[in-house]
Amino acid sequence: MSNPFLTIPILQGPQGEKVRFLATVDNGAMINAIDTAAFQRIARRLSPLSPSQRTLRMADGSLVPSTGVWTGHVTWGPVQVETSFEVFPSGGFWRMLIGKPLLEQFGAVQDYSNDSI
Repeated sequence: MSNPFLTIPILQGPQGEKVRFLATVDNGAMINAIDTAAFQRIARRLSPLSPSQRTLRMADGSLVPSTGVWTGHVTWGPVQVETSFEVFPSGGFWRMLIGKPLLEQFGAVQDYSNDSI
């Protein structure tokens, strides 16, 4: 079993706050996501959530309604982009998922031979 690829992107708050966040890179995830409990711990430093009507299907087939959407600037390495994350309870399995949409925005390429992006 391999370990997940972990990284620490920086989310930018409305007053220039920089919030570092442990993230799991999941190139199979069709969304970017933040765990609700993890978001609540840093919410005062970020812009508020927008409403979301999405219901997300988990890997085990269960359906979980979104708590909301956070939109803002994310810096990963030398690149900064504006993007959105669905916020929903992960059950403690991860704090943040960098999914396919953000990987595409960053132009990320994963090298499986040395487990790097």
